[in-house]
Amino acid sequence: MLFTIERFMIRASSRYLRRCFSKNAGTLAHDSQELISQSDNNFASLPLNQKSLKIAILGAPNAGKSTLVNKLIKRSICPTSSKVHTTQTKTDAIYCEDDTQLIFIDTPGVVSMYTSKRYNLAGSFRNDPQVSLAAADIVGIVQEANNIYTRHKIDKNILELLTEKIINKIPMILIFNKVDKLRRKDVLLELVDIFVKSKESLKFSDIFMVSALTGDGIDDLRTYLLDSAKPQDWQYERHIYSNHKCEYIIQQTVRAKLMDILPHEIPYILDIKVDHFETGSDDSIKAVVSITCPRKNIARLLIRSFKDKLINSRIKQVAIIVEQELQNAFRTPVKLKLVVNFPK
Repeated sequence: MLFTIERFMIRASSRYLRRCFSKNAGTLAHDSQELISQSDNNFASLPLNQKSLKIAILGAPNAGKSTLVNKLIKRSICPTSSKVHTTQTKTDAIYCEDDTQLIFIDTPGVVSMYTSKRYNLAGSFRNDPQVSLAAADIVGIVQEANNIYTRHKIDKNILELLTEKIINKIPMILIFNKVDKLRRKDVLLELVDIFVKSKESLKFSDIFMVSALTGDGIDDLRTYLLDSAKPQDWQYERHIYSNHKCEYIIQQTVRAKLMDILPHEIPYILDIKVDHFETGSDDSIKAVVSITCPRKNIARLLIRSFKDKLINSRIKQVAIIVEQELQNAFRTPVKLKLVVNFPK
């Protein structure tokens, strides 16, 4: 108990110091634009005593991993939707504060070989979590706190990835997400008790309760990771916040929002491409994205008019939502045009 209180006090004082003396990296307007403008003075701003930490984020499909990462880096870099398998390939999402760089490796939901073959999923669903583990300094396993069927145990597909070598080499933390959806908060204490006392449970360095949707607990988790960083060179320059190009982020954001607005399997079979991308003198972004539909009835579904005259089609609705999300990601004005192509 004394150790727990002492650890809490260390975290609290560290959090206070960061709030008082940090430069609030990630909230300055320039930082979002430098990825596009590629300033020549970027290396001059790198700290002398660099610290960094790579965090592999693992979890079952739809556990909220990408939403969590976006909240942690304060940008909507990783695509999110209400459907499973929104994230199809791993993404490095980067957050810098003072002399410390956190690299969050967002991964596809871990699936079995059977599921991968049955739904013809890309090889990245099986390979990327393994690659992420090999590169990580620490592993964050995300559990859905509101899922009564799975919250009390680690998914067996994740356990298969965590070989004895990885368990003994890399520290792990457990992150209960979606706590805002719990009616009884005492359930969280019961879950912690299960994972701490069970002899069959993995040994976690710490356990966190967060809501990626509302932001509850996110600051404490970020502070913990900043304090856990170790002295080593940064992998990315300060202005970089993703290992993907802007065009890729735009394409994946469009695809994710189509997943939210279209029924069933339809969004999974659309061909989405960025046909045009340009930046203005004020660092604003203009992009044209084409959506090619395999069937005419799907194309008609996208351009069909609504009774609401302010938003006259699904595609217009998607464009508005995506523009807002990309402005949060790039911290600059974004103008997006979506073009629906009928099959030939």
